[in-house]
Amino acid sequence: MASPHPLKSLLQLQLASDASSVFHLSFVLSTLSEDSLSPSPHLQKWTSRVTSLIHSKDAGARWAGICIAYRTSSLSKSIMTECAQSWAGLGLSIITKPEPLPLLKASIRYLRHVLSAATDVPEFQRQLAAPTVPKFSQALVSIVEKAADCELKALVMDTLKDMVILYPSLNRALSPSITDMCHRILNGSAPQRTNKLLLHSAASLYAVLHYTGGKVGAVNLWKKSVDETLQCLWASLMGLRTTFPVTNTPLPSSGLSVDDPVLAVALNIDRLQCSVAALCSLLRTTVQRPVQVPIGRIMEFCLFLLSCTADEEKEGHIDATVRALELAIVPELQSSACDLLCCLAKTVQHRLTPYVSRLVVMITYHLEQNPLPEPRCRLLKCIQALLSNSFPPSSEISSTRLVKAIMLSLMPLLSTQSDSHPGETNSGQNKKGRKRRRDYEGDEVFRLSKDVICTSTAEEEDILCALDALQVTMLGAELQSAVRSLACRVLLSLSLSLPAMPRSSLSQNVHMHSLVHAKVNRMCLELARGTTSAMSRSLGLVLISTVTEGNEYTMQTKLQVQQEVDLLLHSRGPPLVRPLPHVEALSLFRAEESNEELAARASLALATIYDASAMDVAGDPVVMTPLPEPTLQPVPTHLPMPTPKTTAPTQAPISPAVPASQNVTSANTVAPTKYSTNVPSAIPSQQQAKSLLPSTSSQMELAPPAVEPHFIPVVVDDDEEEEAMPIIDMESDSDG
Repeated sequence: MASPHPLKSLLQLQLASDASSVFHLSFVLSTLSEDSLSPSPHLQKWTSRVTSLIHSKDAGARWAGICIAYRTSSLSKSIMTECAQSWAGLGLSIITKPEPLPLLKASIRYLRHVLSAATDVPEFQRQLAAPTVPKFSQALVSIVEKAADCELKALVMDTLKDMVILYPSLNRALSPSITDMCHRILNGSAPQRTNKLLLHSAASLYAVLHYTGGKVGAVNLWKKSVDETLQCLWASLMGLRTTFPVTNTPLPSSGLSVDDPVLAVALNIDRLQCSVAALCSLLRTTVQRPVQVPIGRIMEFCLFLLSCTADEEKEGHIDATVRALELAIVPELQSSACDLLCCLAKTVQHRLTPYVSRLVVMITYHLEQNPLPEPRCRLLKCIQALLSNSFPPSSEISSTRLVKAIMLSLMPLLSTQSDSHPGETNSGQNKKGRKRRRDYEGDEVFRLSKDVICTSTAEEEDILCALDALQVTMLGAELQSAVRSLACRVLLSLSLSLPAMPRSSLSQNVHMHSLVHAKVNRMCLELARGTTSAMSRSLGLVLISTVTEGNEYTMQTKLQVQQEVDLLLHSRGPPLVRPLPHVEALSLFRAEESNEELAARASLALATIYDASAMDVAGDPVVMTPLPEPTLQPVPTHLPMPTPKTTAPTQAPISPAVPASQNVTSANTVAPTKYSTNVPSAIPSQQQAKSLLPSTSSQMELAPPAVEPHFIPVVVDDDEEEEAMPIIDMESDSDG
């Protein structure tokens, strides 16, 4: 027996009555499909039942009928064009009367779909769209003026935006009323601020009103909207700087005036943020013909916002309440400047390059003041947008300051001195000092819990924005070698320490750890991608970055692959003799850093307890006992092994105690030296031999330039006790 048609089952069971239609609405909407709406004998009954539901006296049944009509029209275009004349008229009559909120939303969505889905059918446009669109837009404007629900207002303004874009000539007569409606919303409110959803919807609608002017008049309408928005921005800003000295800035009319200072500050800051949102929407919109963006005027306003600080004060009498309120909103002024700069940078891109250097200096100054996580995140996003869409600044000093300021956000991820093991003390520290340290850190030894690094969402976003900003800055800007090396060391330290850090200690969000680790590994790979030799040394980092998250089996497989590849690459125990790499390659060794890098690291509070011991070891000179008669010992410079002590043959003796300037021996005729019973072995490595040469320059004269540079004279100390030295086969592979 064949199964009944889906429409027949729905009509007989779920849509049998108005009450059952409301109760089974979700099942009906999920059951409908394109196949079920194909031509059949039940299709006419289906459309008639939907029409009867929309005509019902029950509001719930009308809501169910509109929802089913919307679903049917979205699945079948033929049914939409056939029934739109009756269904659209019923929906238009619903939105012109006071109806429940769900019914109004469903009717607005249905009419928007019908009027925007059949723009390619000329007959449909002539018969339905032309008479319906003006009435529909007028009804929408009335809903915005009368309704109190913000979500309904946002839906209405989004629908109006689509109608203006699709039918600009039909909405030309309503352009003044729509503009006034947008101005009332964008002028701000106090003491309660404008709803964010409502604000963005109004700004988007205000940015497309120039479509009503046609191809010729749209450019002039867009310019007029930009000029009015800039004037409103300056008026709001001047109302927020009444207790600060203002020079060399335009002073337009202040617009709305409020006697209460609390309401005045709240109204002006809300108007400022609304105007910034409107200007950003105007910059992102499309215009039929090319327009000239007033970059200079917008940048003048942004620079003034960034220069606003809490340090200055106007002379004369100042109301303490107004002063306190204006000081409290200074961070919001900087945040508004960052939002506007991000939009401007993405819109005009490289045309903003002449202002980048000055902007970087000002933003770096604000970052160095250690602001709160949320304003700091906005500053970091602004830096990323500026450097990603324009050329980097040419000043090396400003770029270096910027990198150091960005790295301050990454410092909480690194372990501090208090997190280090209390038993790791300096070898030169006395017993009394170690005892004091154990007494001081006794409570930390028994501490079983550790605070979470990121306690809020703003702190998590701050770290992610800092990584993105640091990545863009290090790729394009010119930096001092010490600061670049320090940044590489910090990133490599994070790459090594993050896998050992518990996910719960970083953030309550378990995905935060994987996200930060992946970003750090990607940045390390980009920094190590300079040359072939650098990539060969960074192969381990490449393997670590292949998989950053997964189940236990995946991570174990990743570790096993890394170990096997490492054995294939480094199968020999001792490493090959290679020239010393650059400072960037020795990122994790503090002994190789320069004085500038050490000072930069100390300024970022990256100094640890190992610095003192490292400086002590580096500062201790090698003490050598002076010899009455120094002896020259030829040591081959290409051998990394200790110099052997052998017995020389009798047929090739070396005359004793001959000055180096008088006894010049060729590399091909030199024989091994016969040691006496009290002569110790030579200095064990080539580096120590080099370090001893300057200290014994007063006792021994170096060989003239004619001597071939295969051997280095080494001072032999007679006071040290004799040690047995192994015999080295000179024919063996010295590189092994």
